[in-house]
Amino acid sequence: MRRDREATVTGALNTLTIEQIRAGLDAGAFSAAEVVEACLARIAERDPQVRAWISVDAEGARSAARDKQHTGPLQGVPFGVKDVFRTARCPTEMGADAHAGATHRFDAAAVAVLRAAGGIMLGKTATAEYAGTAPADTCHPEAPAHTPGGSSSGSAAAVADCMVPFALGTQTGGSVIRPAAFCGVVGFKPTFGLYPVDGMKMAAQSFDTVGLFTRTAADAALLHSVFLDTPPEAAAGPVRFGLLATHLDDTVDPATAVALEGAAARLAEAGCPVETVAAPGWLSGLTAHRAVINAFERHRALAPEALAHGQGFRPETQATWEAGRAVSGDAYLEARRAVDDARRAAASLFDRVDVLLTAATPGEAPAGLHSTGDPRLQELWTTLHLPALCLPCGTGPTGLPLSVQLIGPAYADAHLLGAARVAEAALGGRIAETA
Repeated sequence: MRRDREATVTGALNTLTIEQIRAGLDAGAFSAAEVVEACLARIAERDPQVRAWISVDAEGARSAARDKQHTGPLQGVPFGVKDVFRTARCPTEMGADAHAGATHRFDAAAVAVLRAAGGIMLGKTATAEYAGTAPADTCHPEAPAHTPGGSSSGSAAAVADCMVPFALGTQTGGSVIRPAAFCGVVGFKPTFGLYPVDGMKMAAQSFDTVGLFTRTAADAALLHSVFLDTPPEAAAGPVRFGLLATHLDDTVDPATAVALEGAAARLAEAGCPVETVAAPGWLSGLTAHRAVINAFERHRALAPEALAHGQGFRPETQATWEAGRAVSGDAYLEARRAVDDARRAAASLFDRVDVLLTAATPGEAPAGLHSTGDPRLQELWTTLHLPALCLPCGTGPTGLPLSVQLIGPAYADAHLLGAARVAEAALGGRIAETA
């Protein structure tokens, strides 16, 4: 988060992290209503350009901020919701004309968890059509001619532009890690299946995961503790990091490669052992198997819309629909078996290290809004069901964010989040840059 993007309204309360909001509310320094008003003012000021929001429930947010009866770990903290989660107070349109104005009586389970913890939903953030590849209208908060990434475009942009301290997203391939990296915020994708997906539009049931956008690793750890009803794990150290060399290294641009090497050096200087980890041979075949599964499952996930609305998809979604139709059941089962074998083998990646370190994206956010960027560096870990988190680690040639990606063993999410706090301190995240 850069100073030139910080708001000046209501004492810049919209720029605070979750931890800072909680501390300020506990100390009586400000009220939840003031925090909500600051965020709403920032949205009114900036969203005509950024286009991160599909709908804003100002009335509902103000009412929730005045509620003195409800308490919880997120009491008084505003948040945004990717528009693939059903919500009772806002339409759920999924980036698709076919769902324009669609309403529901109940919130999705993930939204309900956050609201039950005291969080205040401000509204729905923009998504690519059906969380796919047909981009939303959202632009990068720092560079309007560049993509913010996707498919959780609005959630990443809203957090990066200080419209809200955190937001929900989803990841089927790289739809949390990539936009978080492009926008310079923390993105966290937990181990597959840990967060509830009830009431969420599914894209591919073998991969779909609820994810988080925050401005610090500590905030991500706090939200994880809310979802699992466990206390946050203390920052770990020293953490053994493994700099992973893979078949995708040649997709990473020189500036990002230098940033990754620099991040590894800073971690070592901070007392964390860092060693190079060679990728096993099976990792290079994972992309092809994943593509088969993804195509087959996305075709079926789009069947309700295809049957009810005669398809009516945007060209990118139509291409996804057609690609899935061409995949046979036998090919799908063969790919599923291969990926299951890979998941069992993935534990060996952590024989000598606690956390893997890779580039989060090939480079800065690309110019143009026609694409949300290359997902391959994130897809590997989604396919393996491993928890992953991205942290800002500097800027590229045009001044846009670069990030590293941390990957942990399955179900070691709390330890990964603790390691991320150690790494964030060593790397000096963007919050630290503006202090």
